[in-house]
Amino acid sequence: MKLKQFSFILISLLVFLSGCFKKEDAIILPTGNSTISNVFLGTDYEKDMYLDISTNSFQEKQSGDWDIRFETTDAGYGIFLNNGNLIKARKIGVYGLTEKLASDSNYYKTNKELRDAPEGKVNNSAIGDWRTYKSAAPDYLPGIYVIELSYETGVRKYKKLQVLNVNDTAFFVRITNYSETSGDTLVIPKDKTRNFTYYSFKNTGSIIENIEPDKNGWDLVFTRYNHFFYDILPGNEPFPYRVSGVLSNSNKVMVARDSSNNFDKITGASIPNYLFSADWNAIGYDWKSHAFGAAGNYTVNSKITYIVKDTDGNYYKLRFLDFYNNKGDKGYPKFEFSRIK
Repeated sequence: MKLKQFSFILISLLVFLSGCFKKEDAIILPTGNSTISNVFLGTDYEKDMYLDISTNSFQEKQSGDWDIRFETTDAGYGIFLNNGNLIKARKIGVYGLTEKLASDSNYYKTNKELRDAPEGKVNNSAIGDWRTYKSAAPDYLPGIYVIELSYETGVRKYKKLQVLNVNDTAFFVRITNYSETSGDTLVIPKDKTRNFTYYSFKNTGSIIENIEPDKNGWDLVFTRYNHFFYDILPGNEPFPYRVSGVLSNSNKVMVARDSSNNFDKITGASIPNYLFSADWNAIGYDWKSHAFGAAGNYTVNSKITYIVKDTDGNYYKLRFLDFYNNKGDKGYPKFEFSRIK
């Protein structure tokens, strides 16, 4: 792909996903027994809004309060980044903190930046399966990751992470500043009431409590995350772009998508016809799109219906209606939902 052509495509994508203004046409809300709900994501989409669909209630959290999170199931070994807060990682192929390359800023920058894919699969995360990232026999030392923090400057932007072990109750990790050549083992307990235990590098670093609600108390979260585009960069390399959308609770929530049938016609009898997904981004961001033109507004596709199996095992149909409030401010998703089974 020629550079000029690539630049045009990239600029077009960024315009497509950029901020926008009020829609010109007001939406007519549907009638019936459905519930109409809306939520405010913050002026800069800084809020994580957790929805319990059965009670139509939200719990508000701040998306920037954590940097990395650790799976809490007994067999869980996944570690995920806060990509919504632009946290990145590099796998540098170094295994000892005293090695020269472990603190060489010129060297680590030669390694590829890594981000989590939005589906929530461990092997497609930036950290990946750290259990196989070890030095050769006989030492089998754990490999070093460099974590890059978007909100810091200078050498404070970079932390080194080594994952030493995991069992059914805790992770054992070593976290150091970039120039440090030694560090203590930190125990990250698995909070079994949550899907993850959350950690922040701010100040001296700490476990952050109550970042997400009880894992049985929510179904969907309105948040920011990275979506990967595969048809932008040469060689179909994934191009990460931060979007605002909806992710599913990894605890029992399943989602199907229907863009063929009218919302009002979908009933409990329709459920066997659907293929449900446990991917976190099964709803995602593309229920809205950018409408080109002078107004520069978002358009919501209300013809897409999502069938959501919640943490209680009940089924709901849900569609989005708007992305603006009545003053024309963006960041106010409005949606309709109804229990069908």
